[in-house]
Amino acid sequence: MQVFKTFMKIIRSKMGVAMIYVGVFLGISIPMATSSTSSEMFAQQTKIDICIFDEDNTSESRALTDLIGQRQNIVQLENDRDAVIDALYYARANYVLIINEGYAEKLASGDTDELFGNYHMHDSYAEVFIGQFLNEYVSSVRAYIAGGEDISSAIEKAEKALSQETEVRTASFEDVGSADYPIRFSSYFRYMPYVLISVLINALCPALLAINRNDIRFRTNCSCVKPAAHTLQIFAGSGIFVLLVWVIFVATGAFMYGGIYQGKAWLAVLNSFIFALVAASIAIFISTLSPSQNIVNLITQVIGLGMSFMCGIFVDQSILSDGVLAAARFLPAYWYVRANNMLAGIDAFDSAQLTEFLVIEFAFAAVLAILTLLVRRLKYSGVSALKVN
Repeated sequence: MQVFKTFMKIIRSKMGVAMIYVGVFLGISIPMATSSTSSEMFAQQTKIDICIFDEDNTSESRALTDLIGQRQNIVQLENDRDAVIDALYYARANYVLIINEGYAEKLASGDTDELFGNYHMHDSYAEVFIGQFLNEYVSSVRAYIAGGEDISSAIEKAEKALSQETEVRTASFEDVGSADYPIRFSSYFRYMPYVLISVLINALCPALLAINRNDIRFRTNCSCVKPAAHTLQIFAGSGIFVLLVWVIFVATGAFMYGGIYQGKAWLAVLNSFIFALVAASIAIFISTLSPSQNIVNLITQVIGLGMSFMCGIFVDQSILSDGVLAAARFLPAYWYVRANNMLAGIDAFDSAQLTEFLVIEFAFAAVLAILTLLVRRLKYSGVSALKVN
């Protein structure tokens, strides 16, 4: 097992680069997959931070303050012009409302001039939102007073009328998919191919290039280690590293998922495992070509970014042109994304078609493995012939 031990030592020296990619991927994907839903964000964004200075201090002005407090976030500020302007500039408050002295008397008499003062950013959403609310409130109170109600009853009925809400349903892609594999969580698996390619090529290729250098290879051939055992130990070391990286991603996904995977989520795990084999096969095949480290970095970016943009990882397949998708069919990431979209409910689920996608992915790994063996045989048979001559 000397070859295996040596290979693992080389792999450990490359773990720093691999963990950088892993850390960046998890740092981006976890917030995306655990962020608030669009409906929750809508509810949060319709509330503004408002400060109210009640200079009238009457039951009527306090009723308005309480009504606004039920709908918006009330913040406390110092009643000083400079402090108010600073708060608006630094977004500690979106709107500052001043209920002017004499508000109750004017409202009861039907006079609507100079009921309020305000501070706000020019042409802001809060200016329009609160301005419209105050106009509706004052108009409602005046209408009830004109109908014969006293001021207290008019305010009460106006509040009740303005409290009527229309049921709003937000349609989003979050409603698509199944309970065991929601579309928001599927984005975690969707972006995984890019980081798998980046990690495995940048870590495996240098290790394979180091252990397959001609001088080391000649010494190995002169030892008691048989060529088959040499290859088997290298494949074992590569397999352990690939499995380790894949398990890290799957375990993190389980944490985000909230426990053990269920139903279609297990198929997504299988899909990611097959693509991990594809990425490993790409890395091993590249190493047989003996590129320099700079070329390895270039190849990583070309393959990783190329597949990501063409196959629907960074850009949805639905908005890619037919020509791009036709070319992407010759890349394994295209079939990975097709399978992931089907599991998430973006495309209609068909078990037979899903199996076809997975088989095509695995076929890419198998073809690359065969090409690797052929290249290695031709390469090292050429070296042996050179030595004999």
